[in-house]
Amino acid sequence: MPDGPAFVDLFCGAGGLSLGFLLEGFNCLLAVDNDPSAVACYNTNLRGSFDRGAFLYDLSRLDNHEAIVSFLELYAPGVRRCDVVVGGPPCQGFSVVGKNKIQALVQSDNNLEMYWKKRNEERCMLYESFAMFIEVLEPRWFLFENVPAIMGHDIFPSIIDRFSSLLTPDGRKLDYRLVCSKYIASSYGVPQNRKRFIMIGRREDIKGAGEWKPPETGMPVTVLEALGDLPPVREGHRERVMFYPGSPAGNYQHRMREGMVGFEKGIVYDHICRTHNKDDVALFARMSPGSRFADSEVQRAVREINPEHKLIKYSVEKFRDKLHRLRPDEPAWTVTAHLQKDCYKFIHYNQPRTVTVREAARLQSFPDRFVFTGISMITSFRLTGNAVPPLMAAAFARGILDADVCLNMLASRRSFQDIWNEPAVTENWSGEQIRQGVSG
Repeated sequence: MPDGPAFVDLFCGAGGLSLGFLLEGFNCLLAVDNDPSAVACYNTNLRGSFDRGAFLYDLSRLDNHEAIVSFLELYAPGVRRCDVVVGGPPCQGFSVVGKNKIQALVQSDNNLEMYWKKRNEERCMLYESFAMFIEVLEPRWFLFENVPAIMGHDIFPSIIDRFSSLLTPDGRKLDYRLVCSKYIASSYGVPQNRKRFIMIGRREDIKGAGEWKPPETGMPVTVLEALGDLPPVREGHRERVMFYPGSPAGNYQHRMREGMVGFEKGIVYDHICRTHNKDDVALFARMSPGSRFADSEVQRAVREINPEHKLIKYSVEKFRDKLHRLRPDEPAWTVTAHLQKDCYKFIHYNQPRTVTVREAARLQSFPDRFVFTGISMITSFRLTGNAVPPLMAAAFARGILDADVCLNMLASRRSFQDIWNEPAVTENWSGEQIRQGVSG
């Protein structure tokens, strides 16, 4: 295992948090998720000398310290301590969408109401799994990421209480100083105004760890700066391998192409998008940048294009943003997993179509070398929307290093090219181990 600070990534998804920490010189000892597509995507892209790869496992099955110790013995032999534990437990139960779904079910069917309430409660309690891993691994730091709405959820005080009273398996108190706040991704080089809740925990009883300070912020990256060098494509484009039409312009485009070597330097992967009917294409072409479904000119265009347009049935009050065309001169709004259902909230700023998988990944700050091999377009959109933007994660990893003298001395910042040029590892990885981790 290379020298340097080490982390464990719980609920890792496709690997946005991991990639950010890898860029700042950390090594990943263990990554876990219960989504087979996310694990496959993670291991296609990140499994190498700096990152040991992700395992498929449902962490809700681990309900005590002994179970976690046994899990670590199987999936991360020899790992009983790490420098940082990071993770974002699934957030649907905390989100505004989750609350709205329950309210709708209350009005329609009491049995469904009880089902969804129970399911959301179970998902909200996944922070308990995260807390128990901290109690077993006793890291110097932890980073807990989620949706901003978590701070207004009924369970939020319980979450704070839980992380303020951590106990090791032998009953020792772990004293962490907690810093909780909301942050916006566009402040950290991500071309997206994505707001996230982040809680940082710092061990009070160890040397070298100073006070946590938010990472330094920078100038926002616009949609044009993020996407302007990608080749134009028509709606329904399905060709997964293309060529760039020219050279990158600006720092962000250069950085997104890092890691490409040899013949790959000219290739764009996964620049694929949904098929649209002719009415939608005509409507997209008439929408100005920044316009949305509720705008009077958009409503007028819908009726002029087709008096029986399928969009007429949608309420302007309830679906104000059902269609939204990106502005080239500003960061995008929040990329979410709803992209798996449709991409109408992400209409390209000068092409009459919705965004491609590669464009969504660029807006999340995943580099072009991060590919979705063997994964469907719909699943690729979901994995991208659920991820933590890597450059935002890198900023917080850097913040931990800046506050921790010991870790900073060990870390060596990497580029995307450093990460993708590392050879893959083969030890501690087998189909049998994967099967043992999958819940029935």
